[in-house]
Amino acid sequence: MLYSTSIDFLIRTKNASLAHRSTLIAPYSNFCLDLAKIFKKYGLITDYSVAGDTKKTITVKLAYANRSPLIKTIKIFSKPGRRWYQKATSLPWGDSKQSLIIISTSKGLLSCPQAVKQNIGGEIIAQIN
Repeated sequence: MLYSTSIDFLIRTKNASLAHRSTLIAPYSNFCLDLAKIFKKYGLITDYSVAGDTKKTITVKLAYANRSPLIKTIKIFSKPGRRWYQKATSLPWGDSKQSLIIISTSKGLLSCPQAVKQNIGGEIIAQIN
């Protein structure tokens, strides 16, 4: 996993959301693209696109409800110095029902409910509220 790019993408997303930006541009990686797909699936962003040939970037359009950002906090669990792995039976569910926990598994990035449904554990990346 490219920690610097994935953590950078998560931090950029949180900061852009809290600053009420409409779009976010970040360096491209497959991990960031997978994160954007999960964000779109759960309605945290409205759309994303990839541009560039040699130096790709990913552009994300953030979602808001009544001028309030849907992404308010992002808590990063796994870091380069501390990686956090859990079995499918002991995956956390988050602080609230609206929490989205992202897990890196052998089948790619999954949300916590998807990982539990498929009975797959993995590295807990972040929690988005």
